[in-house]
Amino acid sequence: MIYSSSSSMFIYGSSLSHPTSTAQYLPFDILSEIFQYLPDLNLNLAEELETDVISPKTGPYILRPEIYPWSITRVCSAWRTAAIYEPHLWSRVHLEVGQKQPSHGKVELLRLYLSRSRNCKLNVSLHCTWTERALDNAYLSLLFPTLGRWQFFSLHVLAKSLPVFWDLGNFPMLEILHLYVAHQAKTPPLNNINHIFQHAPRLHTIRYRHSDDRSVFVMPLDQLKVYQGPLSSIPADSGCDWISNLQWCAFAANGRQPEWALTEVTAPHMREFSIRERIQPVNTVAVLNILTLPSLEIFRVKASGRMRLSDAIVGLLERSMCLLTELCLDVPDLTAMYMYPILRRTPQVVKLRITSKKLLPDFVQGWVYDPKTHAKNPCILQHLESLDLGRCTFIPTAEITLLQMIQSRWEVPGKMTAEKYFSGPATNSITRLRTFQVPYKFQRTKRSQKKILRVWKEEGLDIQFGPGNQNRL
Repeated sequence: MIYSSSSSMFIYGSSLSHPTSTAQYLPFDILSEIFQYLPDLNLNLAEELETDVISPKTGPYILRPEIYPWSITRVCSAWRTAAIYEPHLWSRVHLEVGQKQPSHGKVELLRLYLSRSRNCKLNVSLHCTWTERALDNAYLSLLFPTLGRWQFFSLHVLAKSLPVFWDLGNFPMLEILHLYVAHQAKTPPLNNINHIFQHAPRLHTIRYRHSDDRSVFVMPLDQLKVYQGPLSSIPADSGCDWISNLQWCAFAANGRQPEWALTEVTAPHMREFSIRERIQPVNTVAVLNILTLPSLEIFRVKASGRMRLSDAIVGLLERSMCLLTELCLDVPDLTAMYMYPILRRTPQVVKLRITSKKLLPDFVQGWVYDPKTHAKNPCILQHLESLDLGRCTFIPTAEITLLQMIQSRWEVPGKMTAEKYFSGPATNSITRLRTFQVPYKFQRTKRSQKKILRVWKEEGLDIQFGPGNQNRL
């Protein structure tokens, strides 16, 4: 929607509410500049909102002449001229390629759409179930000749449809790839090797939308900056040295790389690393044991083990000597004995999220802030501002200890200010808690405990509840 206060004019897609609006007489270059700020032209959308780009229901379906960008050409003659000659308006290509041939009218719309994009770089998203030759499909025969202009490519494809893309050739301008291969069998094959994207000299971001996919794709891994996907999709002979170039990484440890255990990798530029366990617990531990991440700031782990996993995390933190600001641990049976060695090596953490079951009182006892004893026996995580325990479960005594810990990090005693209470000498002070995710079970707890939470919420503590109904105080 575009709004002009001078003429009280609203534009949303198809028409003007004021036929003599001065917006109709804006210069050509001004209109082109306005079109640059339309939401669908945001190039960062391809990186941030992957589901909006690829989903058949929410994607920008370009072959409907009543919606954007076609509707802009029907505002007035000036807008039509500016829209036709602004190639960025026609740079988002979203197509549903099914088993049936499209109608002649939609084929002509696609031809006109692509011609108006001229030499502009394209953001292409395909939802493809076509299994015959690409030249036999009217959509693909028009789209594939523009391959040299593809900057972003989101591919949602059936496994049996992959041969359609085998002979595409080079992707000279491709920078970002989102990939989802849907397998009709319950267990995807392990020996399905694809060479579709091996020639992409500018590719720097790869994101797999589903970590259970085990199709192997040969790609130029050494030039990547961002990788999100399963280990099993990485060719076994590619090694792991390419990880050293990454700035952001999210592994799904659903397979074992046999050569990785014999090497060590240092990634000096990686600031965010996530790993989640899918099949075998040993895979997560094996990956953590080879990594050194000195610039790491955000670390996320989701796994089912605890003993060997705790040792692997501690080893990674000791080797890296990094300053974490955000830590997320999703481990079902994580107890204080395995947790504290990790937290003692992450003193700078500002945001902490833990998902575990049956947490005991000693789990949060070491977090209680007591100014009288803090100098000699300091509590852990002195810089913590956001604590998320919304998906944890506690025994009754642990709930009381948890509230005592929150009280010590939020509530200020009488005749004292928050600055004086929390900000003593540099070695003896902590940061006041600002956000707390409380388990949903606290909705059914004693009325006195709910009263304390309500008071804290009124005083400014941001309290949110974990999964469940009627999440309110």
